[in-house]
Amino acid sequence: MKPVFTAEEMRFAENSYFAKGVSSLTLMERAAGELARRVLMLLPKDGTCAFACGSGGNGGDGYAAARLLSEKGVRTVILQASEPRNPDAVTNCERAKSTVFAISDTSALNRLPKPDVWVDCLFGIGLNRAPDENHARLIQRINEDHENGSLVISCDLPSGLNADTGETPDECVWADETVTFQAYKRGLLLQKGVDVCGNVTVADIGIGEDCYPSGAMCLVEDGDVKRALPKRLRSAHKNDFGHLLIVAGSLGMAGAAAITALSALRSGAGLVTVACPESIEPILQTLVPCAMCIPLPEKDGALSDEAHGKLESAIGGKTALAVGPGLSMKCSEKCIRLALECSVKAVFDADALNIIGRNADLKALLKPCHAVTPHPGEAARLLGEKLRDACLAAERLSACGCAALVKGPCSVIKQKGLFISSSGCTGMAKGGSGDALTGIVGALLAQGLDCETALWAASQLHGRAGESAQEKYGTASMLASDLVSCIGEVL
Repeated sequence: MKPVFTAEEMRFAENSYFAKGVSSLTLMERAAGELARRVLMLLPKDGTCAFACGSGGNGGDGYAAARLLSEKGVRTVILQASEPRNPDAVTNCERAKSTVFAISDTSALNRLPKPDVWVDCLFGIGLNRAPDENHARLIQRINEDHENGSLVISCDLPSGLNADTGETPDECVWADETVTFQAYKRGLLLQKGVDVCGNVTVADIGIGEDCYPSGAMCLVEDGDVKRALPKRLRSAHKNDFGHLLIVAGSLGMAGAAAITALSALRSGAGLVTVACPESIEPILQTLVPCAMCIPLPEKDGALSDEAHGKLESAIGGKTALAVGPGLSMKCSEKCIRLALECSVKAVFDADALNIIGRNADLKALLKPCHAVTPHPGEAARLLGEKLRDACLAAERLSACGCAALVKGPCSVIKQKGLFISSSGCTGMAKGGSGDALTGIVGALLAQGLDCETALWAASQLHGRAGESAQEKYGTASMLASDLVSCIGEVL
């Protein structure tokens, strides 16, 4: 796994490195070298390059990179949003004056021809406010040129992006490429960060892991999932891979239960049983013939209080539960309570979360053997407040006693550690995708993974399957069932 830093954590790493005797100017020169190298790779032959430089360290990186490119014969200009104030930026500004074609303030903006490449070096990791007028005008010009064909490369972060939350003010640079230093910053993976950063290159500038802060968020990689998945011996049989009980479905929402069951089977569960309202049992037996079904008493198309006894018997002998997809808010709270009170590992999603969210007594039953997988709206109902920061939401949910995964463009997972999974695609923004994730989590729990590992591994698998389905069927046309059909090839 790779570290993902907050602004404060990045400063900690830098200061720890400086304490070893390395100067900040040396580190800036390394960062500038990596930025210049990437710009040179992407710059068209004989192309022009305009640097937008701010007053801080990010601007200093820009001055140094512009100088390095000019020394290689690249026609380079610098637009200053403000005079450099950072000592290293002042030094590099003076050095640039001898080689860069032109250095001017924003008053020259209207006279500047559209460059082939804009390099955005206005703000670094410290921005926590909306840009002032000068910076905003420069950001607007960068974005206008971007729409008209200029390539935009941001240094460390797109200017206007909050390094910790991924929030953006009214003005933010939209980059084709972001060259970030040493480690991902949280903001690149959260909220609007995933839209404005373009392709992200993490450039190593020599800060060793011994300088890293403890407890940083971890970015899940495919290799981590491969190592986490249970081994499957040639001599194994179905009981070696767990028995998942899925409590799901209601009249009109049999599809949610079917997608969950298919997803669990594709994800390696040895046995899958669906406990559902009796009216939809024939539908599920047709849609998912490889799963078993237990028809339960219902009222108004949803599980009734009378389902409790039969459900209690069904839980016996199961290695994991998946509760919630398509249950409807009419589902008996007694059934949800039973799933919470038993000692079997369980993942709760969809209407199970909404029912838990409206009943404080049920919420108090969440334990470390439970995983919750809310989207932001469900998280708000569970917490009683809407939190735009997915990391904070995941931490608050895990404080309830469970493992938590908060869905988003990148999903955040929290129990003992803090993880983020960046796999996935826009095509997954369609009904049923969350049910597929519940099935994968349930299957991994049934096969013996702990809740935290099951959540981050399932999230990464889910996103990769979505990417594969989108490649085959297109962003607008892919279905959750297409995602499920791609789980096998991803595994």
